Amino acid sequence: MGASTKLAQLATKPLSKIKNPYVVLSLVFILGCMLKLVITSHSGLSMLLVATTLPILLSLGISKLSAAVVMIFAGFCDWGPNDSSAIFAAENVSGMPIMEYFMSYQGRVAGILILILAIFLPIYLSKIDKKLAENQQNISKENLKSEDSNCPAFFALLPIVPLVLITVFSFIDTIQMDVITSNVIGLAIAFLLEMIRRKDRKAVCDDFNVVLKAMGTCFANIVSILIGAAVFAEAIKLLGGITIVSNLLASVASSPIITMTLMSLITFGAGMLLGSGNASWYAFGPLVPDVAAQMGVPATTISLPMQLSSGVGRCVSPVAGAIIAVAGMVDVDQMDLIKACSVPAALTFVMNMLISYLIVMM
Repeated sequence: MGASTKLAQLATKPLSKIKNPYVVLSLVFILGCMLKLVITSHSGLSMLLVATTLPILLSLGISKLSAAVVMIFAGFCDWGPNDSSAIFAAENVSGMPIMEYFMSYQGRVAGILILILAIFLPIYLSKIDKKLAENQQNISKENLKSEDSNCPAFFALLPIVPLVLITVFSFIDTIQMDVITSNVIGLAIAFLLEMIRRKDRKAVCDDFNVVLKAMGTCFANIVSILIGAAVFAEAIKLLGGITIVSNLLASVASSPIITMTLMSLITFGAGMLLGSGNASWYAFGPLVPDVAAQMGVPATTISLPMQLSSGVGRCVSPVAGAIIAVAGMVDVDQMDLIKACSVPAALTFVMNMLISYLIVMM
C-alpha cells in the first residue's frame, strides 16, 4: 500500500529545510527512533530511512558512512507496546502488562538513551566525516531523489492505528485491548480503505493474501525460535545451569548492577553473533526469573537491560539484515560500517546499564 513509506516521507519532509547538516542528522536519528515504535522491523525501518532521508543527508555533505550509521542506529531500540520482544519482556519475563512495563521502565530508559545518542552521534560522526574529507573519501553531495508513494496522505496514519488503540484502551478498564486484536483491527481498516480506493477488488484480495502468507512465515519463524528457546532454557535448568550461574553471580559480592551487566553481555553478544535481537532475547530471556529469584531482585532489574542490549548487539553484527541491506543500498563497505557503529554501540551498552539500574532501583 505504501503507507509506511508515506509516513516516513511526510515525517522527514520538514528536515530538508534545515541547513546545518549535523542538526539534520540528529533529527533523522530521533525521528527514526520514534518511527521504530510503529515500524518494528529493524531492517524495514532502515531501508525506509535510506529511501526517504539519505538524499537529504548526502545533499548537506554528510558522508555515506555517517548516514549509514544513523540508519542503523535509528532502529537500535526494540521498544514500545507493539514490539514483540518488549511484549515478551513484559508479560512473559517480568510478569506485568506491556503498558506498565513501557511507561514505568522501558520508555524512560529508552528515551534517555535516545537523547544521549542524539547528542553523541553528531559529534562522533562529524569527526569521522572530517577524517574522510582529509583523505578525500566518501563525501558526497549527490542530488538524489527520495522514494515517493502514490497512496493518499492520510494513509500515513494507518501504521499508527495499533499503537493508538493499545495506548487509548490501556486507560479504559472496561475494555481489554491486546496487541493481536489491535493489529487485526488495523489490518481490517487498511483492507476496507483499499477496497474503497481501488477499482480492482481482486487485486486487493490478492495483496491481502500476501499479507496473510507473510504473517504465516513470521509466525512459523518466531514459534521455532520460541520452541528452541524453551528447550534450551529447560535443558539448562535440568542440568543445573541456572543454579550454577546464579550461585556464581551471588558469590561475586553480588551487586545487582553486576548481575545486570553480565546477563546483558550474554544477549549483546548473542545479538551480535545471530544478527537478531529477538532471537537473542527469546533464547536467554526465559532464564531471567530464576536468576532474579536467586539473586533476590525483581525480574525487571535484569530483563530490561538484557532486552535493550540484544538490539544494540544487532547493530554491530555482520549477519544482521539491516547491516547487510544498508551497506548495500548506501554503497559502503560492510566492515567499515560495523567499525563505525562499534563506538556508539559500546557507549549505548554502558549507559543502558547505568540508566536501567537507576530507574529500576529507584
